Amino acid sequence: MSSAHPDGYAVTPTFAKHYQTMRAHFFNRDPNRWPIYRTPGLAQWLEQGMLPAPTSPDIHLLEQQHVPSHSDLSHHIFPPLALHAATHSKDWTAPQAVENVITAPCDPAIHGALLATLANPNLVYSEYAGLSVELEQTIVRQVANLIGYDDQRATGLFTQGGTFGNLYGYLLGLRKQFPLSGQRGLQGQDFRMINSLAGHYSNMTNLGLLGTDIPNQVLRVKVDARNRMDLDDFAYTLNGCLAQGLAVPTILLTFGTTDTFAIDDIERVYQIRERACQQYNVVSKPHIHVDAAVGWPLIMFNDYDFNDNPLGINSVTTQKLAALLPRIRGLRYADSITIDFQKWGFVPYTSSLVMFKNSDDMECLKQDPHYFSYFEASKTTHTHLQSTIECSRGAAGAYGAYCALNMLGKRGYQTMIAHGLQNAEYLKGRLSDLPYCKVVARDNLGPTVAFRLYQPADDLDVDTLFEREQQLHQLGARIDSITQHSLFHREHFLARQGRKLHTNWVESIAHTEFDTDGQCLFIPGEKAVFLNPYTEQRHIGEFIDTLMATETEQPA
Repeated sequence: MSSAHPDGYAVTPTFAKHYQTMRAHFFNRDPNRWPIYRTPGLAQWLEQGMLPAPTSPDIHLLEQQHVPSHSDLSHHIFPPLALHAATHSKDWTAPQAVENVITAPCDPAIHGALLATLANPNLVYSEYAGLSVELEQTIVRQVANLIGYDDQRATGLFTQGGTFGNLYGYLLGLRKQFPLSGQRGLQGQDFRMINSLAGHYSNMTNLGLLGTDIPNQVLRVKVDARNRMDLDDFAYTLNGCLAQGLAVPTILLTFGTTDTFAIDDIERVYQIRERACQQYNVVSKPHIHVDAAVGWPLIMFNDYDFNDNPLGINSVTTQKLAALLPRIRGLRYADSITIDFQKWGFVPYTSSLVMFKNSDDMECLKQDPHYFSYFEASKTTHTHLQSTIECSRGAAGAYGAYCALNMLGKRGYQTMIAHGLQNAEYLKGRLSDLPYCKVVARDNLGPTVAFRLYQPADDLDVDTLFEREQQLHQLGARIDSITQHSLFHREHFLARQGRKLHTNWVESIAHTEFDTDGQCLFIPGEKAVFLNPYTEQRHIGEFIDTLMATETEQPA
């Protein structure tokens, strides 16, 4: 590394000790601490490790078309194909695995999910779940306190992935705005949904599921150079709707975008909403839902002592994290939030929680009680039975999340989250030393690093070149320039794909200026996401070496 940033990125001895303790206790697959790993079949599978997909797959296994006629009374625990498929699945424990917002689950969460699988509760109804319902609500109260919600007013439920969490956010806004829509639909209702241009694709696909007229009823707000929602454009959009008497059921924000980890300013959006509703005498306010599927674990730092810094987090990360604290604490202004434990929470798939700031909002989602005639009426209020999208809700996600939260604790989560943040900042620093590399949204703090490579040249100034690409606002020669550099980077990426860090190609890590019609071009690039508890700075250094080795020519 250059002398510009030698020490601030280094892992301190204090932090290394905390990290090694967490990894040894909770991410080690140690059969002495977690006896389930001694199970025959599992033990063999763990010892063998994950393998790449075979170039010549076992045709005999893959051609199975019928259920066997006879029972398998052998000593095998797993059918051969199941074990074969698991062996050749993606290995998220490999230190090189940094493709996306997926990571290896921790040992407590794996065992928690197994416990729920054995107990087999259905969280949709208390009679089918027993005290598992109370376990779910315990997690809800714990997470409410982490966010800054009133744990006596807030509520929440585990659902089938982050997409469902965002679907609840849209649906709740519609039901609050149009109370009869659950029975009579939305025909004849004019409204506008508002979301960010940088939001997850489920922000749009969910609207299609709800039957929204997407070209006419959805307004996508522009984003700034760091991919955060442009607050001026948002205020203009919201005020324009309310001035025309148009209902805005839901405003969907993002707390950590997938590709550049942009965090929208939730508190400012809340303030803009409040002023606009007061100005236009709006009684039914737009519902603010935040997609925090990836970024939610940052709430673990809400009360971290940055002055004392007990974990010894390095200075670059600490400074950025402390500066980000107002945005993190702003999450409490959301009316509902999508939280994925299956991502940065280190819990197996699927484990997603949707939180509601005000439990009374769930009344808006309630269906006709006559639909639920075969449930005991006195017990239907013990869960959100009449308000849920699902008719069955498995408990593996809730048990996995509870075990992870309550065995790692806040200090354990702070350690593993800071580990990912330090890795990301380290890669940003190393990439910034390369004269042919532009780190996109470098000031964003998160596990994601997005960057763009350019053809090396003596007079290359990547900052100036990237700025010109972003300033493009009309067709012309500069589009050819974007295409030329994108092709160079793409070929470079393909030539070293799978070597060292397993990064990912992204079609949009930045965008050009918006034209008068609100349109822009997307600029592609490469990204790495550091959720992986097994990735260390030495693995990042090896990746940088592959880039430096091709400074003057493309990889062979």
